Amino acid sequence: MLYEFFPHPYAVLLATLVWSVGIGLVAHFAVFRLRVFESLIKAPIVPPFMALPAILFAFLMGFMASAAWQNISLARVSLVNEHAAVVRLTAVPIGPAATKQQLQAGLKRYMAAVLDDEWEKRHNESASPEAEAALDSLGTVIWANSGQCKGQGAPADCTSDLGVSTYLKALDDLRAARDERLSLGFQGTLRLRWVLGMVLALATALSVSAIHRTNERTAAICQVLFCLSVWMTFAMVALHIQPYRGPDALSSGVLQVMSTKL
Repeated sequence: MLYEFFPHPYAVLLATLVWSVGIGLVAHFAVFRLRVFESLIKAPIVPPFMALPAILFAFLMGFMASAAWQNISLARVSLVNEHAAVVRLTAVPIGPAATKQQLQAGLKRYMAAVLDDEWEKRHNESASPEAEAALDSLGTVIWANSGQCKGQGAPADCTSDLGVSTYLKALDDLRAARDERLSLGFQGTLRLRWVLGMVLALATALSVSAIHRTNERTAAICQVLFCLSVWMTFAMVALHIQPYRGPDALSSGVLQVMSTKL
């Protein structure tokens, strides 16, 4: 909802500013221009009423901020797990040499698809078919190698059962780490939370203006202060809601280093 239209890391600051100003203007002109609010001049709303939408807005933004920071922590863990799984795959002794070359080629294809497509183009918000196909090919090759080594006339340098099981375990861990990375990237694209946040911010802004319906200048000053707070809150969450975008986005550096060593 943000980075799709504002791809620059700091452009979301402008987007959230537009949202906040728009909410303040809509609330102010609605209260002071619509006739439905004229009754508030004779029967004003008590100030404590504003606490109800304000508290709900604060709770929602606190939840979103907490989820954003948790996603960043989980994204770091999934990156470490994915790197560790690749390291383990390269360290397992595989024989014969032709099978080893097939697995190395498949792993290189996986790393290229992950780095060039999922990280650079998709920002880990969707899966790359090429990466999925590379993982499937790794499983197919290692299972075929296991069956070949158990048959008659198996070569002397075949992979041991321990080697096969270790490789399969590392491959499963690689799949799990990749799935977690993609799920965390997808969560940043969920729009309903932002819609609810803007609706609650608008309700609070309406309350601010409605409470000060008898004095438009005072209402405008309070609205500016409130919208400034809304902008800072929106911006703080928006800059960190997606672990793989923004100024503090996670880098694929460790995977790139590993890819050069394959």
